[in-house]
Amino acid sequence: MKRMEIELHEELQRYRKEVLELSQGEAAERLNIGSSSLSNYERGIREIPSKMLPKFKEVYKIPTKEMNRILYGENTDEYNSDPMVLRESFENEETAAIIQMLDEHPKLKRVLASLTYQTDKRKEKFSNQVSQLYNFIREW
Repeated sequence: MKRMEIELHEELQRYRKEVLELSQGEAAERLNIGSSSLSNYERGIREIPSKMLPKFKEVYKIPTKEMNRILYGENTDEYNSDPMVLRESFENEETAAIIQMLDEHPKLKRVLASLTYQTDKRKEKFSNQVSQLYNFIREW
């Protein structure tokens, strides 16, 4: 049983690094846990609670077949677990979620659409201000 836990934490760390290309801090924020907790999970110091597994699957957008491979070692011939293929799938899902959000918030969509006509310098300034606002709200 211990071998399964080791494989699980190593697989989730590999997925975060190779597929998602997320820092540990960014992943912890998305999972709504502390960086030290994620570090302990990934290094196998703490066992990953079973209630966290659906959260990892949802936040990391791990396809069901990949999650089954990670948890149970199930692997089918037609399934490709290459990090590049998985990263593309993750990016496609993330893009779809962004498009859905823009469709649900037309004012935001109009603001971003008008931004496409601005100079690169103004786009960068806008991006920095949005990032600062996001950090302010997150720490609030």
